[in-house]
Amino acid sequence: MRLKNLLIFLTVTFSLSLSQELLLNGNFEQDLSIGWTRTDSGYGTHQVLRGTEYQPDPDYEAWVYQYDNPGWTRLSQRVEVPGVALQLSFWAKFAESGGTSTCWPAACFQVCYYDADANLLGETRYFYSTYATWTPSPVLSLYRITNPDWNRYELNIADELTSNLPGVNPSDVAFVEVALWSYTYSG
Repeated sequence: MRLKNLLIFLTVTFSLSLSQELLLNGNFEQDLSIGWTRTDSGYGTHQVLRGTEYQPDPDYEAWVYQYDNPGWTRLSQRVEVPGVALQLSFWAKFAESGGTSTCWPAACFQVCYYDADANLLGETRYFYSTYATWTPSPVLSLYRITNPDWNRYELNIADELTSNLPGVNPSDVAFVEVALWSYTYSG
């Protein structure tokens, strides 16, 4: 079965409460090699692009695409943080096509929390998928997207850790990573 899924993404603002921007090239106005890391795994077509045609505005957006199964494509940026009093905001449009209960695509926006030794402590995941079977845990917070059109999302990192990720000690968080993740599961 051929599956495709993608995540179209406008801009990321990731800042301290005092509005200090932490991401490099968070608005994608420069080439994606500046500030961002592209990774992929599995079979199929993997694409990461930037352009002005994804949303009807003159700004750049990034597009992450993975076609066929199984596998994933990811565009990410990890930054050192001075604590968890952080506000994250982003615009996103999610899309998927195809899938079954045993072979499904998901378009995701991830926020990952790491300690000083770069060990993954936990994750917040915004996702759009008809069939995804992920379940929340003390280290995984899930937000299922029901309206995949362009929307603005905001996340208060301190509140998220306290309210939804009891398995993550906020004082252990030294790095936060944001990622656009196009994923296909094949069970």
